[in-house]
Amino acid sequence: MAKILLVDDDFEIVGVVKDILTKDGHEVETASDAAQGMQKAREMLPELIILDFHMPGASGAHLFENLRRNPSSSKTPVIFMSGEASQEDIFSETCESGDCCFLPKPVDIKELRRVINKMLREKSV
Repeated sequence: MAKILLVDDDFEIVGVVKDILTKDGHEVETASDAAQGMQKAREMLPELIILDFHMPGASGAHLFENLRRNPSSSKTPVIFMSGEASQEDIFSETCESGDCCFLPKPVDIKELRRVINKMLREKSV
């Protein structure tokens, strides 16, 4: 399956999502803040990144900007998740292309799986 990086400071969400995606056959690495997320993205070269928008320190938008500036992650699909920000809030600060999407928290696992599969298919085309 795919290498996925999950960047979120909510350990409960990280645990649940990581368990589910690992059972689905994905290789999942986690990071709890933007700095750690950038480091892991450079090391593992994920095929997809799931990114919390609000984190302590640098925001998900800041990490997204750094990912896009890095040649190895400039085209990596990103799924933003947030329980506080809306899709409009996130997209006004970040993505303008089709390589991003938004899922509200609490995340619906069926929808998360559907979006992951869709984004990975589109990436391989």
